[in-house]
Amino acid sequence: MTEINKTLNQERANYILKKVKEIKNKEKEEQKKFKTNARRASSLIISNGLLPTLAFLKSKKEKKPVYDVFNEWLKERKFCQNDALEELLNSDASKLRLATMEVLELANWLGRIVEIEIEDRE
Repeated sequence: MTEINKTLNQERANYILKKVKEIKNKEKEEQKKFKTNARRASSLIISNGLLPTLAFLKSKKEKKPVYDVFNEWLKERKFCQNDALEELLNSDASKLRLATMEVLELANWLGRIVEIEIEDRE
């Protein structure tokens, strides 16, 4: 059987779908907070930059699951080996720019998928 080559966008969408389905197994309140934070992520990156956004997401308990989604993806894509925030703080401008574009693309998928998968109703 041959391996199917997927586009990077397909990989991002599949990754996000898997992560959002994991969140759906949690309490409704946790799902609601995740959805709210996930929907805001791309605008936070655009208005504040990647590093301040990652620091903000990591610093708040209810926002950390979104940070964890980004952190794990950056590790998978070899932007970092451990903690994305710590490593990107010490990276060069080129790597930071590439990581920003990557996380922004991922955040866009995250916003779309949470709208579909996580209901607003109680």
